[in-house]
Amino acid sequence: MIDRDTKRLRKQAERDRRVEQVYQKDRKFYEIDQALRLTGIQLVQTALGKITPQELAQLEQTRAELNKAREKRIKTLKLDKNLFEVHWDCQKCQDRGWTDFGVKCTCLIQEEIDQAFTQSGLTEEMKSQNFETFDLQWYARQGEQGPALAERMSKVLKLCHSFTQDVIAGKSQKDLLFYGAVGTGKTHLSSAIANELLAQGKSVVYRSISQIITSIYEAKFDFQNQGRQPEVLKSLRQADLVIIDDLGTEKTTEFVITELFELVNDRQRMGKPLLISTNIALRDLPGRYSLRTADRLITRSICIQFDGTSIRQLRAEKAL
Repeated sequence: MIDRDTKRLRKQAERDRRVEQVYQKDRKFYEIDQALRLTGIQLVQTALGKITPQELAQLEQTRAELNKAREKRIKTLKLDKNLFEVHWDCQKCQDRGWTDFGVKCTCLIQEEIDQAFTQSGLTEEMKSQNFETFDLQWYARQGEQGPALAERMSKVLKLCHSFTQDVIAGKSQKDLLFYGAVGTGKTHLSSAIANELLAQGKSVVYRSISQIITSIYEAKFDFQNQGRQPEVLKSLRQADLVIIDDLGTEKTTEFVITELFELVNDRQRMGKPLLISTNIALRDLPGRYSLRTADRLITRSICIQFDGTSIRQLRAEKAL
């Protein structure tokens, strides 16, 4: 996240440099501004009762005359008035991130969203995949089964959108388990869900199973990086959504089976949803990850099968 105090100081310093350049070019302008500062200090003293009403009236008249002289000098020198202002990126909060009423500013919300996109694990291509770009026509064109396949995927699309809205609303729900052939839309819909959540300021971790297991292993056993364990495990267990991609492509070990079960169990216990994508059949999960883990994955998830011809293959063939 941006160091906002440092940013504000930098913006103010930039303004001071611009003003100093004007002072160096025009001594009279400098003298007017210095007189205005002195008058301002004297007026502050009125709150302390250190000047008489007559002196106060004279100071206010002097300030008015100086302001008039300053405006005239600005016109003579053809200066932009904005030159003397701090050029905040966000005028609403002046780059503080919070409004005067203690409410998080929209610029800070956007910054958090941008950071979430950076840290989510989404590639540039995946960031462009959303519900609107999920084209059902690729399914409709697949021979005799096309119309029925497109109709079923239309229902899947609506289900995924509903799942996303429930996550945004913080509603407790089942996990999603996508399974089926390569290139049939699992990644696109996973990315669409992630992008919609990120746009709404929700936190998403999108990683392959190998990346997740590696992160957990390094956090627990890489003693040269002590202190990472709480951060890594917290993000995996407390993110609004964790998406595990390519389940089944990793080398399955006892450590993998144990950590996968713990992650699934912890998130289900905390009411935090998972989205898991795999190319292997549901019937093969028990033999690979133990009956206990497979039971948690299958019985507590909405299982959606993706089939048909690879969309990526169809796109590639059309491009020829």
